[in-house]
Amino acid sequence: MRVRVALKEAYSKVNFLPIFDLGQSDVSIILAGMARSGTTWAGNIINYDNSYRVLFEPFFPAKVKEVKDFEYIQYLNPDADNKIFINQAKLILSGKIRNKWIDRDNRRLIYRHRMLKDIRCNLMLGWLKKVANNPAIVLMVRHPLQVVSSWKKLGWGEEALGERSDFNIITSQESLLKDFPIISEAMKQIDQQDFIEKIVFEWCVFHLIPSEQLKKDDAYTLYYENLLSDIDNEVVKLFRYLNRPLDKKKLKNRVVKESSTNFQYRDFSKEKSSLINSWKNEFSIKQIQRANYILESFGLDNIYDKDGYPAGVELFKK
Repeated sequence: MRVRVALKEAYSKVNFLPIFDLGQSDVSIILAGMARSGTTWAGNIINYDNSYRVLFEPFFPAKVKEVKDFEYIQYLNPDADNKIFINQAKLILSGKIRNKWIDRDNRRLIYRHRMLKDIRCNLMLGWLKKVANNPAIVLMVRHPLQVVSSWKKLGWGEEALGERSDFNIITSQESLLKDFPIISEAMKQIDQQDFIEKIVFEWCVFHLIPSEQLKKDDAYTLYYENLLSDIDNEVVKLFRYLNRPLDKKKLKNRVVKESSTNFQYRDFSKEKSSLINSWKNEFSIKQIQRANYILESFGLDNIYDKDGYPAGVELFKK
């Protein structure tokens, strides 16, 4: 017993050891969401018993050469039949690649299941669901102005390891603008030099596309605010959707564990209010009004109520 514990501790301290991925099919769970929406925290909860090999943000071409042909934030129509994209995605989904980026949080030797966790695949979730043979999808959603607040503090909005803005990467994809003319119309209504307006615009695009590409039975919408304020009920509903066994004792430690992307070192147990609606004090009335106007132009102004909590409206249109 002592030898096994010692080996386990030694393995957990080493950066990059062999992993035997014995999963026979593609990923069984895709966890997606805009950056700073809580996907890493949610991933820790879903994988509380460490039974899943977590593929961490594999659609990041600067870190994963196997997806070099993908855009930093790639849009794909669900019916897109690009063999290069399909083959590269299949390589990821089947778990046949390894690197320090993708396997940064994996500490077991053998895995039989895998979960894909990514903050850049919202715009191709419908396509991924087809290519990955219909996995369970969890879409993490957080209030747009709370996301803006976090991005502003971290200085985000530019391509990681690149020079382009997220805004330009998204709006330069002709197939996206063709499939969703509403995006071009909304672009005319915003001040593209205003950081807040740009990120709210991006939030709308990130949530509009999956809301149109997926049906309500295709995915589970997990709201950050609900998970933070009523975690017991939210976890039960989430695990019911995933058809996952739930050991509440084991889960308890994962719920309060700080995620590896908690860059602001927030204390989840003490800062619930500020994590949900600190945006009310950070932005002016005019800025909030402009944000609401942009949300309205996309038809997404009813997702949250005026206090920053989910309004109970179904995100998916079909």
